[in-house]
Amino acid sequence: MTAVGASAPEVGWVTFGTLKADSPRTAAALVESITREVTAWVRHTPGFVSARTHLSVDGTTVVNRGQWESETLYREFFQENPAAAVLRSLADHPGVLEATVFAGTEAPGLQGPEAGVEPGMVAVATRHLASGDSAAALMELLADSGEWKRSFPGFISATPHFSKDGTAFVNYPMWVSEVAYRSWMADPRIGEGQAEIARLEVAPPQYLVCTVASHIDAAPAGSTGTAETADTANRTTT
Repeated sequence: MTAVGASAPEVGWVTFGTLKADSPRTAAALVESITREVTAWVRHTPGFVSARTHLSVDGTTVVNRGQWESETLYREFFQENPAAAVLRSLADHPGVLEATVFAGTEAPGLQGPEAGVEPGMVAVATRHLASGDSAAALMELLADSGEWKRSFPGFISATPHFSKDGTAFVNYPMWVSEVAYRSWMADPRIGEGQAEIARLEVAPPQYLVCTVASHIDAAPAGSTGTAETADTANRTTT
């Protein structure tokens, strides 16, 4: 995993960009392009907090999570930035079959016994709700499940995200390893909770299980990408 930068400020806006590719080779090229662009200039952008790029376990889907201090800074310094043309054009990259983007805010989540540990397995669960009332009901279900999830072995954390109108929801749970994830999914309480959540949905959910391909934090204040060497800009861990 590639990590860049220093400690992050508070997050006020989050995006999840999902690219479904025709092959692992295409997906690997997408990961490379995203990591290169974020390392070169995005991490120096005002308001940027971090970017984490994920690869699905079958190697064909890429999910990039971007964290920003606010929606205003995201739109002003990234979305409207001509330099973002490469990233915005990834949906048109040869071999990309489907591209979707979620944007919204984080809600209070759950911390597990392994909070702060680097994830070995991550899920990106996208759900479609009828209204803000459904979103509130979903949060109640998640809060109730915290009674047992907070002590589950190998669980790191789960952070829910909601769109501005409350009709799109992305949960982002993390575990230390595939073994911990599989143990979690085998627990009968997961199935019971999923059945409760399904009653609030208006469309089938999308559930991706991923590894983390890269994580890049905002650059230290005053640094410039062109002045740094590759060794300074990137630290690779396994």
